[in-house]
Amino acid sequence: MTGEPNACRFTVLGPPGLDCGDTRLGLGAPQQQAVLMLLLANSGCFVRIGELVDGLWGEHAPATGEAVIRTYISRIRRLLSEHGLGTAISSQAGGYMLDPSLFALDATEFANLVETAREERASGHIAAAAKRLEQALDLWTGTAMAGVPGEAVERERFRLERLKLTVTQELLRLRLELGEHAEVVAEVPLLIEQNRLEEPLYEIYLLGLYRSGRRAQALEVYRTVYDLLGKELGASPGPRLREIHDKILRADADHDDEFASAPWAEPPAVHSPEEPPASPEPAGTKPERSPDRQFVGRGTERAAFQELLKRSRGERPGLLFVRGPAGIGKSTLLRRFADDAAAAGRRVCHLHGSATTQAREHLERFAQELSGVSGGVLLIDSFEELEEAEPWLRDEYLRQLPDDAIIVVAGRTGPSAAWLTDPAWAGTIVIRHLEALTVAESAALVEARGVDPGLQRSIVDFAAGNPFALSLAAEVSRSMSATGMPSRRDAVRYVVDNVLALLAGSVPTEVHRSALHVCALARHTTEDLLRAVVPEGQAAELFDWLRAQPYVEAAAHGLEINGVLREALEHDLRWRDPVGYERMHLRIRHYAMGRFLRDARDPHACVAVMRTISHLRRRGGPVRRYVSRVDEVSRVDEEDMRSSGATPADHDELVTMARETHGEVTAASVRFWLGRQPEAFTLLRCRTSNRLRAFMSWLTLPAPEREEREADPVVGEIWRDVSRRMAVPPGAHVAVARHLIFPDFEAMPSPVTDVFQARMMRGWLHEPGLAASYLVVANGRWWRRLMEYLGHYEVERVRADHSYAIFGHDWLADPPEEWRDRHLDDELWAERHLNLFLRQDAYGDG
Repeated sequence: MTGEPNACRFTVLGPPGLDCGDTRLGLGAPQQQAVLMLLLANSGCFVRIGELVDGLWGEHAPATGEAVIRTYISRIRRLLSEHGLGTAISSQAGGYMLDPSLFALDATEFANLVETAREERASGHIAAAAKRLEQALDLWTGTAMAGVPGEAVERERFRLERLKLTVTQELLRLRLELGEHAEVVAEVPLLIEQNRLEEPLYEIYLLGLYRSGRRAQALEVYRTVYDLLGKELGASPGPRLREIHDKILRADADHDDEFASAPWAEPPAVHSPEEPPASPEPAGTKPERSPDRQFVGRGTERAAFQELLKRSRGERPGLLFVRGPAGIGKSTLLRRFADDAAAAGRRVCHLHGSATTQAREHLERFAQELSGVSGGVLLIDSFEELEEAEPWLRDEYLRQLPDDAIIVVAGRTGPSAAWLTDPAWAGTIVIRHLEALTVAESAALVEARGVDPGLQRSIVDFAAGNPFALSLAAEVSRSMSATGMPSRRDAVRYVVDNVLALLAGSVPTEVHRSALHVCALARHTTEDLLRAVVPEGQAAELFDWLRAQPYVEAAAHGLEINGVLREALEHDLRWRDPVGYERMHLRIRHYAMGRFLRDARDPHACVAVMRTISHLRRRGGPVRRYVSRVDEVSRVDEEDMRSSGATPADHDELVTMARETHGEVTAASVRFWLGRQPEAFTLLRCRTSNRLRAFMSWLTLPAPEREEREADPVVGEIWRDVSRRMAVPPGAHVAVARHLIFPDFEAMPSPVTDVFQARMMRGWLHEPGLAASYLVVANGRWWRRLMEYLGHYEVERVRADHSYAIFGHDWLADPPEEWRDRHLDDELWAERHLNLFLRQDAYGDG
């Protein structure tokens, strides 16, 4: 039996199936269905067989995984060919692609109906848009891809189910606009029961209740939501739900107001344990504060605030600015300041994030409350939301407060230059930048929240000291432990989505999003890197935009995104657009190992390029263990270093250092090669004191010469190895990293060893005519693992009386362009998933 290709239709919005004409076909065993679902989810793109193996089995793939995948592909092809779809699956080296032009797919029909509905809604055709959304939701026959196993299918299932929920909310809002208030109110509770923390559903429910004449019940629902979010997430309702509540309190939630229709595809509200409500608590409620044991760290900031409180009343204490990125704990700290001030008997006025007009009203009322009060405390949170009111605050409002009032302002950015240069505020402003919590503080926080000890380490490792990420992941893990829901995949996706929404927010354009991902994937981001990796953008404008973001740090070597946001951005890109992730990674890699490495001469640039390469390779292999990390190296130690060539005046100093570090034999070889190839030596000195710290030599040897072999037996051994392995072509040469002299070496990476490695790698990849290279080291045990990973063999030494090790590489047999990409797949995909919510040993004394 055969049929027309366009007569066949796949269904994934429920139990998967294939309808060809009037025939419903079975798709085989569940794992075979999973392979087909992955191809459907990536229709029109080649999916590597490794991705299929990983998507099906994850970390538990059998040794025969690829063979099993090929068997499933063969069976699927046979099934499709029986119904006119024999060419649907094409293959190329290492991958398969499903041609979407040969069949229909219910998920595509769903997306098209939704898009049409949104266009009709934008044109004002509310009833037609609602009808279209109903048709889209009618395509669903159950849970997406029900019964199909595999981590990749789980991700796609989660995406489709979230899209269904979003579309359901859009339909409910349209029905409110059409006046179906009572009907919507009757349907929403079941959806809320299934999605207890989905704020948009409560927004719809409140509006439906109010417009049905049930104002008291709407206010009671808000109080319930307030308590629920406080207990479950340690958070308050988001700004949209709070504003609906405020309007209902004022009885002015008109049917035609701005809340009648929410923006299309609005992302779920982020519940931040670190961000407070922007309006007073609901009438008749007083939310419980978190227990003291759930507040950790911030000892320095609390001590500074206590000092302000201890000053005698009547003394002007000044202005304290607390700054830091989203989720770092500014709001929680201000609430603790409020507790401390109240315990000291001070009058406290606390402004949370509000619209500018409302903020001015609150602040003017606070000024009245503080007038005549000695030592009152004013706390202003979410200062970035008051940008328009800043001149008024600085020049008028704060100056009218009592002289001894304690003023604390918290925001994502610090005071503007206008504050710092205003004579009226000179000497009175103190700025505190909130840093991430330490590992010990993070562990204490998740333990205090009752997290399963087996999950604590994974949460601490993921969150990198960010209190919001710690708190959110802790509460999700508690739900997983208590109810078994959500699944680990859904839980990770939920946490990552909310971390991105709060910490990064929205971006102006897709080009800016690309720049953001470059900053996350690269160790250091410069204009030159942006120019190379995002050619469609204006590098200078993108750099300035990144630099202005509160979560981007301006470091010594360029811009950086660190901590949980970097991991979340990379994880999201790898999941959302694996092809785009690979393309961007390769562009960064090509730049780092190409122009950046080739032109790196200054130690500062050498350290930067090695850290970039190490960062790119951190998912596979030992490279990162041989490159210094910024958090382990003194910045003074890193920057107080300059390089130079060897002059005759340096010779005795170099020989002396070699003798004191490695003995007379090494000193003699240094003296010989200084006379033979002085240009081969690179010296590293302290920039301030001019003290010699280290030096290396990179010898160029076109052919064996008797004098050289006799003067330096190590070079003789190298030439013996060359003669056994190759014939050096005319015009080619052998390079030898003969001396790596570093008296302070302690078998651990440092900026000095970074410079050594950058010089060697530059020679390996960019030196014309290089036939072979060798590295001679006294501490071979430390270098051995790195050299094995980099494809360098260890030379069997003839002279056993010397302790040095020699590592070599034949660049004729293994050219640089092939060597460079040998571990590329591991570099890209060795760790495909976050370890979040994976059970590990809890933190202990060891």
